[in-house]
Amino acid sequence: MRKLPLIVFLALLSVYALTAAPAEGKKSKGTKVAPPASSVDNVAAAKPSEKNSMFKLSSPAAKDGEKLPVEFTGDGASASPPLAWSGVPKGTQSLVLIMHHLDPEGKTKIYWLVHGINPLTTSVAKNATDFGKMGISTVHDRVEYAAPHSKGPGEKKYVLTLFALSAKPDLSKAESPITVDPLLAAMKGKILAAADLTVIYTRPAGASDSKDEKRPPRREEGAK
Repeated sequence: MRKLPLIVFLALLSVYALTAAPAEGKKSKGTKVAPPASSVDNVAAAKPSEKNSMFKLSSPAAKDGEKLPVEFTGDGASASPPLAWSGVPKGTQSLVLIMHHLDPEGKTKIYWLVHGINPLTTSVAKNATDFGKMGISTVHDRVEYAAPHSKGPGEKKYVLTLFALSAKPDLSKAESPITVDPLLAAMKGKILAAADLTVIYTRPAGASDSKDEKRPPRREEGAK
């Protein structure tokens, strides 16, 4: 009878060892893997750490954080939205506009890219194309505004960012038309401030991309 407590103890120890091992295995399996480098939001990362509260970007078509009307999406007329801004920092020599979306895979998709905007400009009309030099939208590899039509259910967030630069970025060695990565690299050290306008869009049930996917890629004439 004196040995019974020891036997019970050993039995309990064995049961604990058998149950603990699988539990640890499950815990290890559920550990989150660090996101790949492609998941970094390069546009957001380019913004200054200190926000300039006086520099603001807005649109008469949609308020910040609210729904983007279907007219400005791929399910509507695919028109680019009208924009307005104020509080451009003193010393601004150039403006850059970027509209992007971070997809579920962590990839930054560019919907609208315009650089070389005159710092005296304070607004652009719907479907405007004459207020700077347009770059490539990575959504469909075309030099134009790519109307939002992200696949999958649920609402998607699109961020329009206006950058104020202290000097024009040197793009002499970059291919033309420009893409976002070399543009952001050329902007480094020149960004005075950035202003955001975030819009939301949820695709209607049954929406199709078939028509857009059949369109051939289009770039500027004389592109390298």
